[in-house]
Amino acid sequence: MLRNDLHQLATPLPSYVHGRVALLGDAAHAMTPHLGQGACQAIEDAVTLGALAGPGGDVPAALRAYDRLRRPRSQAMARAAARTARYGQELRHPAAIAIRNAVLRMTPSRTALRAMARHADWHPPQPV
Repeated sequence: MLRNDLHQLATPLPSYVHGRVALLGDAAHAMTPHLGQGACQAIEDAVTLGALAGPGGDVPAALRAYDRLRRPRSQAMARAAARTARYGQELRHPAAIAIRNAVLRMTPSRTALRAMARHADWHPPQPV
């Protein structure tokens, strides 16, 4: 049996960029694994930064655009992962667990899938 502590950024960063340095992945938005989106968000960060920072381009402008595009989505994903943990594994009261389980059983599959689909709905920016 393995036991690993879970870590997240308790307070979202006000920016992923400082000067000519950009943070990506867990350095920018460490999140709990409850949505399976940590690595996905890191890949989205890298793809976005690669699309915006073309050769010979305006690096400061590309970094500002990266920050503007990535921070809202990745921080929303981190909040959703924390919420999922709170209502998933962190519930302890038997009545709360029973209510959660009943609600999940009664939720139509189509509704659950639609709620989860927003986490996968991402399109990369067009390269410069």
